Amino acid sequence: MGKDRQPRALIVDDEYFLGQILAQALEHENIQAVAVTDVDSAIERLGQSHFDIVISDIYLPGKTGVDLFHYALHTHPDIPFIFMTGNPDLEMAVDFLKKGGYDYIVKPFMIPDFVKKVREVIRRSHKRIQEKSLVDDLKQILNKRLEELRIFQDVIESTDDGLLVVDTDGIIVKSNAGFEQMTGLRDADFLHKPLSVLSEQIFPAINFDEIRRSVGETGFWKQEIKGIRRNQEELIANLSFFPIRNENGRTFAYAALIKDVTDQRHVEKALIQSLKKTTLAQEAIIFGLARLAEYRDQDTGYHLERIRNYCKVLAIALAEEDDYKDQVDEKFIDTLYRTAPLHDIGKVGIPDYILLKSGKLSPEEYKIMQMHTVIGYHTLQSIREQYGEMDFLDMGIDITYCHHERYDGRGYPRGLKGDEIPLSAQILAIADVYDALTTQRVYKDAYSHDKSLKIMLKERGKHFDPRLFDVFFSIADEFDTIRKTYLENKSFNVVIV
Repeated sequence: MGKDRQPRALIVDDEYFLGQILAQALEHENIQAVAVTDVDSAIERLGQSHFDIVISDIYLPGKTGVDLFHYALHTHPDIPFIFMTGNPDLEMAVDFLKKGGYDYIVKPFMIPDFVKKVREVIRRSHKRIQEKSLVDDLKQILNKRLEELRIFQDVIESTDDGLLVVDTDGIIVKSNAGFEQMTGLRDADFLHKPLSVLSEQIFPAINFDEIRRSVGETGFWKQEIKGIRRNQEELIANLSFFPIRNENGRTFAYAALIKDVTDQRHVEKALIQSLKKTTLAQEAIIFGLARLAEYRDQDTGYHLERIRNYCKVLAIALAEEDDYKDQVDEKFIDTLYRTAPLHDIGKVGIPDYILLKSGKLSPEEYKIMQMHTVIGYHTLQSIREQYGEMDFLDMGIDITYCHHERYDGRGYPRGLKGDEIPLSAQILAIADVYDALTTQRVYKDAYSHDKSLKIMLKERGKHFDPRLFDVFFSIADEFDTIRKTYLENKSFNVVIV
C-alpha cells in the first residue's frame, strides 16, 4: 500500500445500522470503510475497488459469510478476512483459520476493541505482503546469480568455443578442451606460460599489454584475428577478453572466449560472390524489361544509360547535403542506379501511333500517353504482390508511378505535391527532363546544355523542388559530361560513374 493511501475496509452484516456504525468507527480512525448487507453486494464491491481487509458476519440471508470467504480466498487471496458472529462455532473457527482466515470476532464486542483488531490485522497483512515482496526479490537475485553460474559453467565445458583464463601478469592459468581442439595445441604447449606464446604459435596479432589496457578503459577487448592451427590450416577466430573480479570489484584475472568462425567466413565469402552474381543477373533482367519500352522508340538511343548515370551523380551530390544525407546513403544510390531504367516501362502499353507520333499530341492522345505511369505501376505492383517486398521493386514502383509528378502539384497521374513525391522520383524527373531537352526526339531537335539549363531554371519551385534543383545546378557540368559521353561514343553499353 502506498504511503499516501488510506487503508480500505469492506464490512458485510445484514444488520444495516450495525454495519454503518462499524464503518463510521473505522472512518474516525482514518480507515476508509464500506458497509453492505449481503454477499452479492460484497462481491460486486470487491470487483470495483481495492480493499485491505474484509470483515463479514457468518450468518447472512441467502449466501453466507463462508461463501464470501471461499470466493475471496480464490479471487483475492492477499486480502485478510475476519469473521464476526453472535453464535460462535469452535470447529468452524478452526477450519476458517486453517484455510487462511486472519481472525474471529464474537458478538457482542466493544467498538474500540473492534477498531484495534482491524488496524492490527491490516498492519500484519501489510507486513506479510512486504516480506513476501522481499522474498520474491531475493529469489529473483538468487535465480539470476545461479543462471550466471550456469552460463559460465556452460562456457567452461563447451567443446566448440575455447576458453582461457589469464592472470594479471599475462600467464595462462586455465584452458578448456574446446581451445585445444580448435587450435590443435596441447596444454603443455601454453599452460602456465605467457600469453605471448600464442602469438608465436597461433595468433600473431595478440598482445597482452594492449588487451589489459583496453579492458581497463572499456571493460573488454574484442577482435577478429587470423591465425594458423598446429596443422598449418587457417584459423579465423573472434577473441574476447573480459575482467574477472572479486567481491570487492578488483580484477584478479582475465577470461578469454575464442570462437572459431573460419567456416562461417568461408561461407560468407562464397555467399557474397553468389549475391554479386545474383545482383548482376537481377540488374540484367531489370534493364531488359526497361528495354522493352525503349526499343519501340527509335530516337531515345542511350537514354537508359544516360538516365541512370544522371540519377547516380545527383544522388551522390545529395548525400553530401545536410537536407538529404539521412535519406540518401550508399544503398539508396545503388538501388536508384539499378532501377532508374524502369521509369518508362509502362510505355509498352502505349499504342505506336501515339508513342511514335512526330507531331504534337492531341489532348486525348496526351491523356493516353500519361497512362504509361499507371501501366508501369500496375506491372511492377503485380510482381511485388507475387514475390513480396524487395528494395529495388519498391523504388522501381516509386519512380515509375511518380516521375511525372510536379513539385507544385500540377503533375500526373495523382497530382502529388512537394514532399509527397518520393525523392527517387524527384531525382528521376530532373534527369528525365534534362535528357529530353538535350537529345533529339521525333518531335524536336536537341537543345544545347546551356539552353536546357535556362529552360529548367524557370521551373525551379514549379516542376522541381528548389533545394533539389540547386544541388543539380551545382553539378550540371557532370550531367554535360555524361551527355557527351553517350552522344560521342556509340560503342558504350554501360558506363560506371
